[in-house]
Amino acid sequence: MKLNKVLVSAAALSGIAAAGTAANADTVSVKAGDTVSELAQKFNTTVEAIQKANNLKNVNFITVGEQLNIPTNDNTQQQVQQPQANAAQVQQEQATQQAAIAQQQAAQRQAQLAAQQKAAQAQAAQKQAEEQAAQQAAAQKAQQEATAAQAAKEQQEKAEQAAQAQAAAQKQAEEQAAAKKAQEAQQQAAAAQAAKEQQEKAAQQAAAQKQAEEAAAQQKAQEAKEAAAAQAAANAKAAQQRAAQQAQAQQQQQKQQVAQQNTQQQAANNNQQSNNNNNNSNSSESAAKAWIVAHESGGNYNARNGQYIGAYQLSASYLHGDYSQANQDRVANQYVASRYGNWVNAQKHWEQCGWY
Repeated sequence: MKLNKVLVSAAALSGIAAAGTAANADTVSVKAGDTVSELAQKFNTTVEAIQKANNLKNVNFITVGEQLNIPTNDNTQQQVQQPQANAAQVQQEQATQQAAIAQQQAAQRQAQLAAQQKAAQAQAAQKQAEEQAAQQAAAQKAQQEATAAQAAKEQQEKAEQAAQAQAAAQKQAEEQAAAKKAQEAQQQAAAAQAAKEQQEKAAQQAAAQKQAEEAAAQQKAQEAKEAAAAQAAANAKAAQQRAAQQAQAQQQQQKQQVAQQNTQQQAANNNQQSNNNNNNSNSSESAAKAWIVAHESGGNYNARNGQYIGAYQLSASYLHGDYSQANQDRVANQYVASRYGNWVNAQKHWEQCGWY
């Protein structure tokens, strides 16, 4: 306990006690383990006096550090003998020492408490700083993740656009390839059809040629000669077809040869024309001519079949670009006269071979 008033030494107290004076101790600070009864005994007073002086509701309940007023009795103090005064002085010194120790311990506890509070505050500040740093790191990480997600999204959109463009280009290429393939298939089908038609025509020609050969074997020498002439005519006609596809120089040479033939045939035609004029009654010749025209073109002077033109289906190289009716009649007469002699023989050959 700490006394508010200065305590005198034991020797001084002994002298005062011997002289009959009292030492007052007004206020004490309650320490751990103190009770009201002990304080009353220690200061030579009563419990009731301490309770009354401090208005204590419960004398059995005091707290450490509480300030208590201790009343003193002068008459009682004067009657105390010297040994009692000495004992009280010793107790007071012990109490003073204990109070100093308690005060020192309390100061140490306060210093420790202050240090603990300071450490706790520093730890709290550090924790707060760590939390703020963690929040900043989390915010920065979230920003980075958002930026990365946005970049990934943009990259994905670009990739999707590129994939769509590539798919569209591939689809277009496939459509073009399919169209090209269909066109090629159509061209191949047309070529196959043309080849088939050409083969059929060749087969017909071969059949007609075979029929002509069989008929030629059964004919008399004259008929054999006519068959040979017909074969030569067929070869000439095929040669004319090939000549039409050759170079322009060869065509021009052929035209010149035909022109020479036409000149030679002109005289024969004139003679034939005179004979025809003189023999108008020869109905068989006219009938044979009409029969061939009907079978070749149906009498159409504008009919065309490849290089064969007109009512008589003459080669274009014979007509020399003049497709008039008069020129067709003239060239046809020259052709029949030079090859068969007359239209009746030409009809016979046609009936046997399918052409004249």
